[in-house]
Amino acid sequence: MNLQSSLACACLLTVMGAAAQADDLIVNGSFESPGYSGNAILPSGSDFIAGWTTVLNGAEYFNATAFGGAADGVMVVDLAHYIYSAGGIEQTVATTIGETYDVSFHLGNILASGRDGTGIVKVTVDGVTQSFDTPVATAAVTVWDLASFQFTAVDTTTTIRFWNDQNANQHFALIDGVGVTAAVPEPGTWALLLTGLGLLGWAARRR
Repeated sequence: MNLQSSLACACLLTVMGAAAQADDLIVNGSFESPGYSGNAILPSGSDFIAGWTTVLNGAEYFNATAFGGAADGVMVVDLAHYIYSAGGIEQTVATTIGETYDVSFHLGNILASGRDGTGIVKVTVDGVTQSFDTPVATAAVTVWDLASFQFTAVDTTTTIRFWNDQNANQHFALIDGVGVTAAVPEPGTWALLLTGLGLLGWAARRR
């Protein structure tokens, strides 16, 4: 293999590596496993929801079919644990130090069971907490919004925690459809791809 072909392959391998990282790192982001026909009150430390661990005072896991449906699938998690208040879930994913990652999730609410249709979802990554307002529900049908943010990994693993510390007898804080992927390659990466393709074409013509 000549120098030009080697350079082209190196460019392509770099871009292919970036594309491979675009796979979703989260396990069971829509909470469909194991599934449930009603609602389950999960205490802190439970791993009943595949891939996830409940934290603080736990969380409620339920089938949302009768409440207007989930954002993705049928199962959702309520972080406003109505028995104790202050609940959450977390998952640890493999990351590359210095890489930027996109986090997306659906947050929802419903005006029912004495709650006021409002709530918040807090997300903590590497000690930094962000707060997101759920959409305001005006009826007994769940409404959903999509939220997203980015973080840059500082370790080879990163724990992402979703939680709520409001009065759970006044608020819901529903979550569904969590995804974590490597950020879309920067324009420079695509330029590298084009350079690699050009070099391959040039090398082929020379042969």
